[in-house]
Amino acid sequence: MAMVNPGVSISETSLTSVLADDAVTMPLFMSYTVTQASSVTTLVPVNVTSLTQAVSLFGGRGTLAYSLRHFFENRGQSCYVLPLGTGEEENTTRLTRLITALQSAELQESVAADRHTGLLLVPEMSELNDLVADDSIDPATLWYQGWQALLQLCLQGQQRFALLEQPEDPVQAIALSKQSFSADLCQNGAAWWPRLQTSYVQDGSDVKTYLFLSPLPAVAAVIQSSATDNGVWKPPANIALAKTLRPSRNILQSRDLLNQDGVYCNPIRSFAGKGVRLWGCRTLLNDESSPWRYIQTRLLANSVEAYLSDLARVFLFEPNNAQTWMKLQGQIWTWLRQQWLDGAFFGTTEEEAFTVNIGLNDTMSAEDISAGKMIIQLRLALLAPAEFIDINLTLDLRDGSATTNNGS
Repeated sequence: MAMVNPGVSISETSLTSVLADDAVTMPLFMSYTVTQASSVTTLVPVNVTSLTQAVSLFGGRGTLAYSLRHFFENRGQSCYVLPLGTGEEENTTRLTRLITALQSAELQESVAADRHTGLLLVPEMSELNDLVADDSIDPATLWYQGWQALLQLCLQGQQRFALLEQPEDPVQAIALSKQSFSADLCQNGAAWWPRLQTSYVQDGSDVKTYLFLSPLPAVAAVIQSSATDNGVWKPPANIALAKTLRPSRNILQSRDLLNQDGVYCNPIRSFAGKGVRLWGCRTLLNDESSPWRYIQTRLLANSVEAYLSDLARVFLFEPNNAQTWMKLQGQIWTWLRQQWLDGAFFGTTEEEAFTVNIGLNDTMSAEDISAGKMIIQLRLALLAPAEFIDINLTLDLRDGSATTNNGS
């Protein structure tokens, strides 16, 4: 089986800061808040490590509060929240402000300065499903602008990945999926459909009404917990969701959405006796020939880039000679070998799984060295998931013990 090796480039510009070990799968929630503690500052990320802490910082009501609750109750371990300010205006005004905030230079600077997170999500955008288009607002435009803003944030030079939600209505979802998004943007994001009916009861309702929430907090929790338990290369799919009653739409209503030429969407399905499960692990890139079509491939490459960026900082300003190259190559090789032994790469031998090259006339010219450049080249044999499993059953009736009865 021939394996395709995506290209990963590490340049000196990526070594200006250090990423945390789990930054690639650390979620960053961006949202307005109903209430927030005095210790919380607008547009300054705050680390939240438990549901109790989330309630103490942001209260127990509102979209953000319920989103954090769903995150932690789906085995999310830790996250960051970027508060955009308090806001209780009616949906139209607040959601328009939300999209404007995502496009603002202030938010972009705040996200660029943060070195602790890798997954970007805005669960509050799910409320666009409840808006009705009129002369003053077009939900379809806001969906597109929100997606575009989040995907653009992923191109700021560090390892970020956007978690996106498709509109609940299949017609709107198909229209959004056929919008123009470049391949560079699509490989850095993934979308899920539809909203989820949770087991949380809406406050202040005269009748027992279960809340519908964005699927993204649960998706973020699944990605984080799966990476911790199994490695970031494990596809975050076929995993049951907690505190979830059902998807808001049936899978039969999504066939046109899942079989079209636009960006790819991962469905969320309900199975009798097995719960509600994430049923896909594709990025937005709807290209069967691209290695970046899988979420775990993109996140694994991000993880490798993050680790090597951190490791290479130790060698900044060291002599650019063979001794330094050998030290760096050895440390990279040792780490990649451990990842391969843990199951990250394809191949039965190290040579099949990965290669690390660095040196004069190999990865660098004399001019590169004179310019202060140290260039490392990696080749990684990345794995693809088993998306389709065929089972062939053969019945051998040669012993004559079985007969055919046509009912005559």
